[in-house]
Formats: sequence, structure tokens, C-alpha cells
Amino acid sequence: MSPPSLRNRIRNGGLVMLAIGLVLCALASLEIHQLGSAIRDSLYRNYVSIDAAQHMHAALWPVTLALRDGDAARILPKSRDEFTRYIDLERHHLTESGEAELAADIARRASQLFVEITDTSTNKTHNQEFAELRERFDQLIAINRDAMFRADSTSAKMGNRATYEFASALILLLALGATLSWTFAWSISRPLQELTESLRGFGMRKPSARLGDRRLAEIQAVTSEFNKMAERLEHFNNLNVDRLVYEKKKTEAIIESLEDGIVLIDSEGVVTHINGVGAIILGVQPNEALGSPFDDLNSNHPHYLRVRKALRSIENQPLEARRVEVDLHVRGRDHTYVLKSVSLTQGEAAYFGTILILQDITYLRDKDRARTNLIATLSHELNTPLTSLALSAELLERGKANLDTKQRELLASINEDLARIRALGDDLLNLARGEAGTIAVHAVRVNVSELIHSVTKAFALQFEKKHVALATDVDILISTIRADPVKLSWVLSNLIANGLRYTQSGGRVSILAESYNGKVRVKVADTGPGIPSQIRDYLFERYAQWPVNGVAPGSAGLGLAIVKEIVEAHGGRIFVDSIVGEGSCFTIELLTSETA
Repeated sequence: MSPPSLRNRIRNGGLVMLAIGLVLCALASLEIHQLGSAIRDSLYRNYVSIDAAQHMHAALWPVTLALRDGDAARILPKSRDEFTRYIDLERHHLTESGEAELAADIARRASQLFVEITDTSTNKTHNQEFAELRERFDQLIAINRDAMFRADSTSAKMGNRATYEFASALILLLALGATLSWTFAWSISRPLQELTESLRGFGMRKPSARLGDRRLAEIQAVTSEFNKMAERLEHFNNLNVDRLVYEKKKTEAIIESLEDGIVLIDSEGVVTHINGVGAIILGVQPNEALGSPFDDLNSNHPHYLRVRKALRSIENQPLEARRVEVDLHVRGRDHTYVLKSVSLTQGEAAYFGTILILQDITYLRDKDRARTNLIATLSHELNTPLTSLALSAELLERGKANLDTKQRELLASINEDLARIRALGDDLLNLARGEAGTIAVHAVRVNVSELIHSVTKAFALQFEKKHVALATDVDILISTIRADPVKLSWVLSNLIANGLRYTQSGGRVSILAESYNGKVRVKVADTGPGIPSQIRDYLFERYAQWPVNGVAPGSAGLGLAIVKEIVEAHGGRIFVDSIVGEGSCFTIELLTSETA
């Protein structure tokens, strides 16, 4: 059997209280109405009798005076009619016991008195009869007056009784309402308190409890849903615990499988996990490190001391700069590690700790050393053919009097290229040796228009052979700039050569020079295949090489990297805009001689 609903109980209780109130109101109204009617009727009838007695007394008084004056015959008819009217009125309003006999006696005596007065043969004054009638009138008035007092007393008693009855009914109604309110409040509050305690138990991760049956349908429905929720939460909790254990083991397995050293430090600075590689690099035992502050591990191993010192040196650096290289001798050879400190945060406030990463970049440094050695070797080996070419050019220069104009122009171009190649070779050799951090610039005043014309002139034959158009558009208002003409011409040569390499036959390479906000912009645009976005971000890095649409890349991947270094050495910048399928545009920005 299902329990009654709270709604029905409240409705039924309210209806019961309403019915009781209506019954009380009906009874009280009836009693008050009856009391009012009884008082009104009693007062009316008694008042009529008293009024009639007074009028009868008043009707006889003129007769008494007329008898004394001997004028009774004239006064008697009128007084008798008035007396008769009021004695008839009295006889129709008899209310009290003995009143009927008294009224009949008054009527009899009055009739007899009126007969005797009518008889003119006697001159009797009838004082005795008048006195007896007045005594009867006083008795009639006294009877009705006493009745009025009794009616007043009765009405007072009825009023008190009605008041007590109504007050008792109200007290009963209030008691019933208080009982219903207490019952409903207890029936609702107690299960809600138990529900609250059970929910608090969930929040404190206590064993989930179940609620028993309730006497109200709504509370029973909430209880049933709560028990179902508790079962589901227990099920989900078990699943989550298993899942968390699984994820923890998987995470530990992933961390252990990494070839980089990983150290997890909580917000208190205590080591919570360290993988095998990290323990080997630091020279500590994992079991001894776990649960200990990282800054106070029980170890004097030089690797740990060096890493701790390096970590302290970058702890005040910005997040993007918290990395430093550390050279350590591990597993029988020298290794280079990048120490990175990464904060574990969620949002802006939640901080969970720090993860230390010791990334092995030994193979990258080995490649850098190999490339540096290769560049140094190539730069050194270039000196032999350059020397031979220089001697040949010098011999030709001695006999240029025998050369025609075209041959002299070719000889001058050869000397210029030899000078640029020798200067570039020296710069590469200095970079490989580490003698200079950047390419040295010997700045002089350079006419941009003449520089562009000189460089494009050297490529005329190659463009003609590949059937690629070469166009130049130089603003005649461009100011001169302070630059190294050899290195800047090599920059333009590299960009033009790249444009020519990636532009198909029938295409176009354009060179534009213009003034822009106190700067000079030189743009080298081609109609080649364009540069994909994933390549564009790494275009100016060293040794970066990508084939585009089957076109072979440069020889060593150093061209654009050196171009960028030369431009930045001039205080300028270089960037590229490209649309795949439409071509690329390299833009060089340099300061004019007025702003340099």
C-alpha cells in the first residue's frame, strides 16, 4: 500500500480545519441569531404591556377629575374608548404567567366602573375602584418589568455560553492546527535532515547510507531517487577508482618509458615521482628521493648538485625562459641535457607543482659540431679554388688592354663575385670557429638602385636560359642607405637565385624597391609554387631544407639563415608572404642613411 501524499494530507487537514471553522461559525451565528430574536421578542412584548398599562392609567385619570368636577358624562366616552383599545392590546400581548388573569380582572373592574359612572342616579366618586385599578396597573407593570430583567439575565447567560462555546471551539481548532503543523513539519524535516546527513556523508567520502521508507509519498519518492543515486554513485565511484588506478599506472608507465629524465615535484617542493632515467642522470635512488624535498635530497652526487644549481639560476626567469643546458657525463660519455622547469597549473590560481624535464639533446649538439666542422672545412677548402680563380682573374686583368668591351665587363663581374665569395667564405669560417657571434658589417653609403642593377645584371643570362622574366621597379626617390654592399648584394643574389630555382619556365621574378616610413623596402617576388604554412615558420632556421613541388632544395640549408643574419646585422628585418600556388614575396626592411 502506497503512503499518502503530502499534498493530500495538507489538503485534507486544511479541509478538516475549514469544516470545523464553518461549523463553529454556523453554530455561533445560529445561537447569536436566536439570542437576538429572543431578546427582541421579549422586550417588545413586555414593553407593549407596560405601555398599555400606562395608557390605561392615563385614560382613567381624566375620568377621576371629571367625577370630581361633575363633568363625567362628557369625558367618559372618550376615556372609555381609549381604555378599551389599550386593554384589548394588552390581552393580545400576554407574555408572563398571571398576566392574563390580571388583564381580565382589570377589564372586568373597568367595565363595572364605567357602568356605574354612566349611571347618573348616584353621585359616588368611586375613589376606591380607581385605587384598586391603579394597583392592578402597577402589578401589570411590575410583572412585565420583572420579565424584562429576567430576559436580560437570560440573554447575558446565553451570550456567555456562546462565548465559552466559541472560545472552546477556537482552542480546539488551534490545537488541531498546531498538531497538524507539528506533524507535517516533523514528517518533512526529519527525512530532510537524514537526507542532508547522507549527502554530507557523500561529500566526506563516508560509506554511502540508504534511507528507509517514509510515510509521505513525496518524501518516499525523494528517498527512492536518493537510494538509486547512491547506488549509481557507488558504482561510478568504483569505476572511477579503478580508472584512476589504471590511468596512474599508465602515466607512470609512460613516464618510465621516456628517454628524458622526469621529476615531478608537488606544490610543497616534495618529489612525488622520478623515472629511472631521471634517477640515473641525477645520481640518486628513486626510493630515497620520493617523499623528500628536491632542494634537500640526501645526495652529494655532482650531477644532482649541478642540476639543483642550474634550477636555482632560472627560477626567477619568465616561463618561456626557464631552460638551461647542462653537460653531464652519463653512461660512459658526455651528454648535453636541456633542463626545463614547467609549472603545473589550472587556470590562474590553482598550482599543483612543477615538472622538471632533463631532455637529452646530445645528438643535436653532435650534429651541430659535425655541421660546424663541415662548414669550416668547406670554407677552408674554398680558398684553394678561389686563390686559383683570383690568380687567373689577375692575369686577365693585366692583359685587359687586349680585351674588348664585353670581355672587360665579364672580367669586372668575375672580380666582384670573387670578392663576395671570399668575404662570405671568411664570415663562414669565423662563424664556424666561433670567433664572431654575428656576421661583421662594413657599412658605407650604398645606392640601392645601382646595387639592384648590378646584382640583376649578373643573373640576366640565367633568366634568359630558363625563360623566366626578370623585372625591376625601383623608386627614383629612394635615399641611399648605410650597408655592406658585398653582403647586401649576396642577400639579393640568394633571394633572386631562390626565386629563379622555384619558378617554372614562363614565370616571373620581380624586384621592387620603395621608401616606407623612413625605411627602404626591397621585395623579391616570384610566381613559383608558394611556401606551405608548416614550412614558413621554420624557413629562416639553419639547415632547414624542404623540397617544394619536386624542386630540389639548396645545398646545405644555410642560405636563408645567413640572409637573415646579414639583414639583422644591418639593423633590419626580413619576412615572407606566400600563397600556395601563386608564389612568394620576400621583403627586406632597412634603415635609410638619414635614420641609420
